[in-house]
Amino acid sequence: MNINKDNSLNSLIQLSCRREGEKTYLDDRYFDIPYKLTHYGNPLFTDYLEMILMSASPGIMEGDLLNLKVHCKEGAAMKFYTQSYNKIHQMPHGKPAVQTCDYLLEDHAKLQYIPHPTIPYANSIFLAKNNIHLKKTSHLIWGDIISGGRIHSGERFALKSYHTQTKVFVDEKLILFDNQKIEPETQPVEELLFFEGYTHQGTLLIISKYADDFKKELDEILLEQFTDSDYGFTQCAENALMIRIMSNSGDGIHDWLMNIGNMAWSFIEYKEKQDQKAQETASEAEKEEQNLVETQEEPKEILASEPKKTTAKTKNTAKKSSKVTKKKKKT
Repeated sequence: MNINKDNSLNSLIQLSCRREGEKTYLDDRYFDIPYKLTHYGNPLFTDYLEMILMSASPGIMEGDLLNLKVHCKEGAAMKFYTQSYNKIHQMPHGKPAVQTCDYLLEDHAKLQYIPHPTIPYANSIFLAKNNIHLKKTSHLIWGDIISGGRIHSGERFALKSYHTQTKVFVDEKLILFDNQKIEPETQPVEELLFFEGYTHQGTLLIISKYADDFKKELDEILLEQFTDSDYGFTQCAENALMIRIMSNSGDGIHDWLMNIGNMAWSFIEYKEKQDQKAQETASEAEKEEQNLVETQEEPKEILASEPKKTTAKTKNTAKKSSKVTKKKKKT
């Protein structure tokens, strides 16, 4: 951690996990103050890893730089949580705070991360960059929730600028670029195509080879419309599903996205077990077929060798009969 002359912080948080057998374990972690990474829940009860990001700071201050790096190694599965809302304080000198998050998921790795909402205070300037690198067999459940500020303190969209850039790469190919910028001084944020009278917006990305199948499930489940929120979901790229919701409650959006995220997690686990069972069945069938082929080939070899022996005996018998005939003639 570096403390700059203006008392702003350069903080680094690193987290990696690995799989051994059927369980996922913490591989490595590093964090600068005021942050802390620790286990969440009881690791004996789950095969996946649960970690939580905690902070002893009142929030992000002017000029702060935060870099979060998450690495899920091959086959690892992790649910990553946050402790509380992410508060973006005032920046009277106009120097923005920047948060950069890099996620790397290797083959068959699985990550769920739906942090608490971000609250931008009046006159705050915040830039968030999310870079997500996946493999084709990776599974990602990732969320982001933006609020209009401290609504009950009279700071409804009193922020200066809130900018988020989310890039998702699959096998190093960019499949999604979500770019959102909120500047209330220059944008009609309360009107149509913006927040439309709501104060919070939530986004959930589900990227998996099972995303299309899960969308079919949501088509049946998410039929009800709520009076205090609006939502929609769509296939935003190949094997990628995006859900967006607008509401006036940050807690309500977070709980709703967490419920869908947990449903997606269970659905992916179910589909993985189905695929594994199908592979095992196919492997057993292949072995049985191979054994049957080998069993059928053995009698053919025996039958092919038997006539040769019989022919040889016939020739010997014929020779003996010839000799007997010759002896009779001499007599």
